[in-house]
Amino acid sequence: MKFVGFLLSSLLLFSASLASATTRIAFLELYDRHGRLVQYEPGGRFAHTAIQFDDIGDKWLNAYPGEGVAIVTWEDLQDRGVIAEVIEIPQTVRLSQVKPYMGLPFDFWYSWTDDALYCTELIAKLLNIPTHPMRFNKQVWPKNYWPLEGTPGLSPDGLYKWAQQQIQ
Repeated sequence: MKFVGFLLSSLLLFSASLASATTRIAFLELYDRHGRLVQYEPGGRFAHTAIQFDDIGDKWLNAYPGEGVAIVTWEDLQDRGVIAEVIEIPQTVRLSQVKPYMGLPFDFWYSWTDDALYCTELIAKLLNIPTHPMRFNKQVWPKNYWPLEGTPGLSPDGLYKWAQQQIQ
């Protein structure tokens, strides 16, 4: 009987810890030297994303050019753009999910493979978010990226729309 009581207490504590798990996504804007918002997709707002979850404390996980998939500080994240919004979502991420991706390079070709990752691809894979046809603002992207139009992926603005749905 004592064992059953212990088991029930353990289950309650475990479920309480899961319920209190916190996952946040930061959405960053980028501005050009004239103070204009850079729109990587037509009508877009965000240029970068990062994710924070209990297992990494106050640090942030992101995939960024020059460093790939890495855990960074809030201050490091602020150097990547203007943190415009942080959305807390109900999904839980654990460090064990992240380990296969740690140290991978940044994906400059925005492909949906696991050999290199870009910021929203990393978050989408951790949270099982489906892809959408990508759109590239031809005023911002060089011509060699234009053929990627319509290929599967997820932009920071697409991730933002998904996150908004999670909290409604």
